[in-house]
Amino acid sequence: MSSSTIFPPSNLAIERQGTSRALLERIDREEQITHWPELSPLVHWRGNKDLPIHRWYKYREGYSPALIDALQLGKKILDPFSGSGSIMVGAAELGLESTGIDVNPLATFITRVKLTPLTKGQLREAESFADQMMDLGPGTPTWAMPELSIAANLFEPTILTAMLQIRSRISAYEADPELHDFLLLAWIAVLETVGSYFKEGNGIKYRKKKRARNEYKDHVDGEWQLKRFGRDQRGFALTEFVKHLKTMVRDGHHVWTGRPWKRQEVHTGSAIRVMPSLPDGAFDSVVFSPPYANRFDYFESMKVELWFGGFVNSYEEMGALRKSSMRSHLGADLAQATTPLPILDELIDAMDTDSYAVRMRVPALLRGYFEDIRHVLAESRRVTRFGGRTYVVVGNSAYAGVIVPTDALVAQVGRLVGFPNAKVHIVRSLTVAPQQRSRLAGSEQFMRESVVELW
Repeated sequence: MSSSTIFPPSNLAIERQGTSRALLERIDREEQITHWPELSPLVHWRGNKDLPIHRWYKYREGYSPALIDALQLGKKILDPFSGSGSIMVGAAELGLESTGIDVNPLATFITRVKLTPLTKGQLREAESFADQMMDLGPGTPTWAMPELSIAANLFEPTILTAMLQIRSRISAYEADPELHDFLLLAWIAVLETVGSYFKEGNGIKYRKKKRARNEYKDHVDGEWQLKRFGRDQRGFALTEFVKHLKTMVRDGHHVWTGRPWKRQEVHTGSAIRVMPSLPDGAFDSVVFSPPYANRFDYFESMKVELWFGGFVNSYEEMGALRKSSMRSHLGADLAQATTPLPILDELIDAMDTDSYAVRMRVPALLRGYFEDIRHVLAESRRVTRFGGRTYVVVGNSAYAGVIVPTDALVAQVGRLVGFPNAKVHIVRSLTVAPQQRSRLAGSEQFMRESVVELW
């Protein structure tokens, strides 16, 4: 029998579907629900991919700086999950002030580089460095390979050597930290482009594999490399680095002039731990997009850049990062205490207890996730001025035959921590995973991405 065979739902499954749908409808009736589709192109990274400075690193979890105007965020903005700094760079470009927080050291590194203007002399030196790389000799010393177990499988040998040689040359600029970090960001940004891997879903995949029905098969060795990298693999790697670095230099000349880049403040750490150090009423607004409650471990998908960039140097450090992050994935610290949220318990009780998700501690993940949301929202209310607003960009998820309406639950938690008002602005629909479609029939409209407004 084919592994893709779809069986009709059992009577018990149909009963669960009805219970789950009724529960979702009841939850929505308690909220102010609106539709704001104009925000749809602004809540994902594609809004940044061609923008100067924003395009320096492809950060899939980011959103567009155009949200600043769309949401009327005011003159001083806080983003407690700032990622690669879209809001902060946008604030600098508009003459505003912002503070960003992120637990991922790669993310805050990217943000700091974007927010640290180089002098014209430094930009000329960066361009000179780019020109020198096209003549980089094969005998150039190489940077030490990180101790990531899969490191040798991530690049073709010739490409790996070239990239480690560039990295070694970058290290010569450590006496000029600003220029050094600018060059290092350009190098980190092209790792995936020149690599034999790519990010997909909750991790990375290898280019030598191709997706077939229900499995991955190997491409013909030699053919896929030729198609991807051409005959001169070393030249491909050097060219991609130089091209990207020169784009960054051009952007710097164009954008880094006459704007208050120094009025932006970046913190590396958990939002739950950093936010209490911020003063009361300091911000006009708070805007953030937390990791969605979908089990995605973004440290896993970014592990190549984290290790090769030197942001983690051991598996112990990687584990500590995971433990310190928001409880949106199974590698986080799920043992921390939580506050009961009755409506969430009803959703969990409606899940199929025999499902893989329940066995894999998803109920603990969800309870921890909304506890973390509770802390961040409580702090968001405290640090905004009177009349200030908090906006949360979230996507709903589905487990064990039940959709988790994260947007409506965030609104409810917001009221619990003291926000008098909440609205859920639906911006677009999300697709249902193939393995969940039959179990979620009739409830698909609850799979959505929204902006929750609290004030």
